Amino acid sequence: MARAPRRKQKVDTLTKVLLGAFVFVGLLLAFFGGRAVYNLVKSWSLTSLPGAPVVSASSGESQTSTSSGAPLQSSSGPEAIAWDGKSRVNILLLGLDASDQRDLTEPGPRMSDTMILVTIDPLNHTLGALSIRRDLWVNIPGYDYHKINKAHFLGERDNLPGGGAGLAVKTVEQFLGIPINYYAKVDFNTFVTFIDEIEGVKVEIKEPILADWMGNGNNFWIEPGVYTLPGTYALAYARYRGSAQGDIDRGSRQMEVIMAIRDRILDFNMLPRLISKAPTLYQQISAGVQTNMTLDQAIKLATLMMQIPRENFKTYNIDYSMCSPETISTAEGVEYILRPFPEKIRELRDQIFANNSVSAAAVVMNTEDSLTLAKSEAARIEVLNATGVAGLAESTGAYLTAQGLNVVNAGSSSEAYTYTTIVVHNATPYALSYLSSLMQVPSSRIYNKYDPGGTSDITVYLGNDWANSNPMP
Repeated sequence: MARAPRRKQKVDTLTKVLLGAFVFVGLLLAFFGGRAVYNLVKSWSLTSLPGAPVVSASSGESQTSTSSGAPLQSSSGPEAIAWDGKSRVNILLLGLDASDQRDLTEPGPRMSDTMILVTIDPLNHTLGALSIRRDLWVNIPGYDYHKINKAHFLGERDNLPGGGAGLAVKTVEQFLGIPINYYAKVDFNTFVTFIDEIEGVKVEIKEPILADWMGNGNNFWIEPGVYTLPGTYALAYARYRGSAQGDIDRGSRQMEVIMAIRDRILDFNMLPRLISKAPTLYQQISAGVQTNMTLDQAIKLATLMMQIPRENFKTYNIDYSMCSPETISTAEGVEYILRPFPEKIRELRDQIFANNSVSAAAVVMNTEDSLTLAKSEAARIEVLNATGVAGLAESTGAYLTAQGLNVVNAGSSSEAYTYTTIVVHNATPYALSYLSSLMQVPSSRIYNKYDPGGTSDITVYLGNDWANSNPMP
């Protein structure tokens, strides 16, 4: 069968997708609050919820309870990194490669079929999501190099602290050089159940799709057109990777389905009915979802999202300009992988967590507003003299301290630098943006050496360019 020409997805559609992702996750998190959802609905005033019931404790219905300070649904996942509601927050979303058919044919731990890293910056009111390709060839801590989707499998198989989610979080943290506050993972059965609960999702299929919703080879073609897909069909559509760009196209389809979930709920005013069925839904799908986020934290995130302008929602993809598709031989046989280009990945990381996150500050760089953002981050800054000019690190450290920044060390470098260079050990985009602008350091001289347990968040190697020209008195 001849394939229909593939159409390029509009950027505007991609930005809308992100809102859908959070609506979907937010609803799931709310469902898992069980009785806490009802307590919330009793005094809800943010939105109109016609028909949402007020249930008394004596109603005899399910009394599943979740403390607002305890995880909504978690077993042995990683501990959350505390979030104060004001700083940047990062969440890793995992979709598990699990189904009834897969459990029958391949029992045991599952790999992560989908990985999406979401970051929210409350100060600048921006939100971004990065789709992480499952075939990326990365270093998994303690296991050498594998596809990134295997991290969850290894953590579960070997019963590591934090389980599969814990190792997946560590792997992504190391790969991108950023800390992750929370995670949430959902299996395929839960996805199908939820889609059926909202009576399907409407999508426009742009090219013939070979659907195999049960993973058993019982394939059939879905021709181009607009359809309302039930859960099994929606899953098959989201998992299909036979198009021109394989896994990259599949990532776009997954985001499209999530957006369709958001549209379905809003267009048909389903939120009141879904909330009213929260205890029943909890029983149906709680086993298929885990997170270390509390109900209070989910509500804070939802409230924050409502304050972010739609134009500040951005999505990012690791495309073929950032990685090389290869076929390699491993102990497990011949594998198809995507070998990332570290410099390109770093540039993408900086775009998501530095440039865009301080977009508002960039307009007024070198002003009091920009410095305020950097000071609010309280990054631990190490200043090292990489020139022959005596006392340069000490005088620079004193200057930065006078600006209100947190300089923890000023000393000498073991290497000489002609040009000032910055090494980032922890995700501190405001301090990075301020320092790079102040010292005229381009992205080509900013390097990532992720070490959140170290003594500093940023190390600045002062070069001859700073020694010869700087704003210090």
